[in-house]
Amino acid sequence: MRKHSRKIWFLCSVSFAIAVILLGSAGFLRIRAQGAAVEARVTSVQGSAAIAGNGRKSSRMVRGTTLAPGDEIDTRGGGRVVIDLTDGSQVIVMPGSRVVIGSYQNASSFRELLQIVLGRIRVKINHIQGKPNPYRIKSPTASIAVRGTEFEVSVEPLGDTRVVVIEGAVEVASLRDPANPLIAEPGRNVIVRPDFTIDFFAANVLSKEVGERDEKKQADAAAQKNADNNGNAQSATNAYERTTESVIESGETALPSRFAAFPDAHLDSLDNPAYADAFTNAEGRLNFVPSINGSSNAKEELLDRFGLRSPRPVDYSFVPAGTIFFPIKRFRAVVGGSFGYVHNGLQSLSINDNFPLSSPPFPVGTNGLRTVNGATSGKLLSGSLIFARHFGSRDKTSIGFSVERLFSRGNLNETITERAATGLPVTEQIASHSAVNRTRVTFGVKHDFGAARFGVFYRFGTSAGTDAVRFRIINGVPQPNDFIRNKGKSSEFGFRLRGALSRRLFYGVEGNVLFANTRENLRRAAIPDSTDRSRTNRSTLGFGLGYVPRPRTIFSFDITGGLINSNQRRTEDLTGDLMETERQRARFLSLHAAVQTDVWKNLFVSASLLSLTQSRTTDAIVFDDGLFSTSKHTRNFYTDFYSNYSVGWRFKPNFIFQYILTTDYGQTSPRHTFLLRYTFDFKQR
Repeated sequence: MRKHSRKIWFLCSVSFAIAVILLGSAGFLRIRAQGAAVEARVTSVQGSAAIAGNGRKSSRMVRGTTLAPGDEIDTRGGGRVVIDLTDGSQVIVMPGSRVVIGSYQNASSFRELLQIVLGRIRVKINHIQGKPNPYRIKSPTASIAVRGTEFEVSVEPLGDTRVVVIEGAVEVASLRDPANPLIAEPGRNVIVRPDFTIDFFAANVLSKEVGERDEKKQADAAAQKNADNNGNAQSATNAYERTTESVIESGETALPSRFAAFPDAHLDSLDNPAYADAFTNAEGRLNFVPSINGSSNAKEELLDRFGLRSPRPVDYSFVPAGTIFFPIKRFRAVVGGSFGYVHNGLQSLSINDNFPLSSPPFPVGTNGLRTVNGATSGKLLSGSLIFARHFGSRDKTSIGFSVERLFSRGNLNETITERAATGLPVTEQIASHSAVNRTRVTFGVKHDFGAARFGVFYRFGTSAGTDAVRFRIINGVPQPNDFIRNKGKSSEFGFRLRGALSRRLFYGVEGNVLFANTRENLRRAAIPDSTDRSRTNRSTLGFGLGYVPRPRTIFSFDITGGLINSNQRRTEDLTGDLMETERQRARFLSLHAAVQTDVWKNLFVSASLLSLTQSRTTDAIVFDDGLFSTSKHTRNFYTDFYSNYSVGWRFKPNFIFQYILTTDYGQTSPRHTFLLRYTFDFKQR
């Protein structure tokens, strides 16, 4: 019994010793495995890829190559390289990229995996037995720290570093300010710009100022098309003419440049659809832009109360608008579109004493009281579809195509009363309805030249408009109704070049040439039926500079010059006789300067000044029964100034509120605009 007990005790002791030895050996082997040097090996090469560095010439990369620190991988020939690490991690170098392998074997707190100089990579860092696996990736502007996740990093030709997280979280820091990193997660991607400013991925811009100001400008422009700030009742009468000039005869207006040096993928894509290729992640932008004309100053308001001055009109608009883009990586394409809705109105009341009366009952030269009460309301709906696709082995060339439709409807109601010292008053009531439609098709091409981008586009448009008087009554007696129909066609060629002169100084050059033809049929009671034909040519050239002295502060300066030539002929429909000819030659020069800076936490302010100098020469001849009647030669030269002053708050990097005060320094009432903008992106599946 005692002998068996000794045997059992001996077997248990030996078993325990063997178990300890085995467990210790396993732990030792595991520690050695964790501390062993990680190897990186090329497991797949598709297309043309090269390897250089470490004192060797550039050569074709092949599968099975073991990579060492300092090796350079170049896929700008159109190749795609897959790199596997022995710890289970993987790096995919996309076409059009250049990366340098780092000291990934160094077992410090963060191993330097690689540096991406240009292009795009997809990285998956594998955990080691459920524990963090620390790596670091660098770009020319950013440092990306990871412990186990899947993400993409892209460095664009203009210097933007974008980090798009697919799974997990990534810590992104600017090289200039490494102590203040941002955590990127799915749906909260990070961009580091060439000036080392860092923000959550919201838009392809160097500064929020560019997107905020230009977005407001674009959304509010549609509202301004149907709103006149002249401060009198005639602004209501001319609602149709203003809409026609803005939508159908837009070639007759000056076209100043603003923020030409700064890119914005949303706005650039609307102008040239080829720029939509900039969206590597699905992204959208929503804007709500209500605005209203300000009241007059305190002195004028006091005069209004005592009836010594005509009240200013109330001019308002509400503009929801947005853009959205979806990349289809499988086909190297991007699809997207835009939408906009404008609801605006103008209510005006004009009271003028000692006014020259024009109604037939009053003799010529009679002065009296004239009251005009008018109101207009309008709705404008626009939308576009956009398609862009990469071409070439390095994805540096893209083409784009877009179709845009615009519909506008408006109503006018106006009452005019004229009263003299003697005699009965004359009251005229007018109600009319207007409609404008436009279709534009745009084809664009863009190419990246290193640190510069160049794009060209061609746009063809057709438009049509009508203005029909529903009723016109003078002292209760119906009058003949007027009717106008307008049709137009336009062709436009444009280009844009942007680049960087240094890390803080940027430039932009843009220009276009437009040819427009319009035909207007007039059916009016006071004159014979006639047809008005006009041809307009407009050419512009602009140059812009942008300077970013420090993060979240920018300066912008733009200069634009242009020429406008317009020829107009009006003929009588019944006889074909020439009734009127008019020729206009105009030149304009615009100067634009703007600044924006953060003043406290998420609070920012901005200011801009635009001067527009125009010289216009008009030669008009009016014929009577086919014979020479009268001629008129006029020459005008004037300069107008406009400014925007704004203050805004960033609730989040992709959610801002901004108040904007627009003034033309006394010519009209100030305009108050409120911009609410939200930018969102989607996780790519």
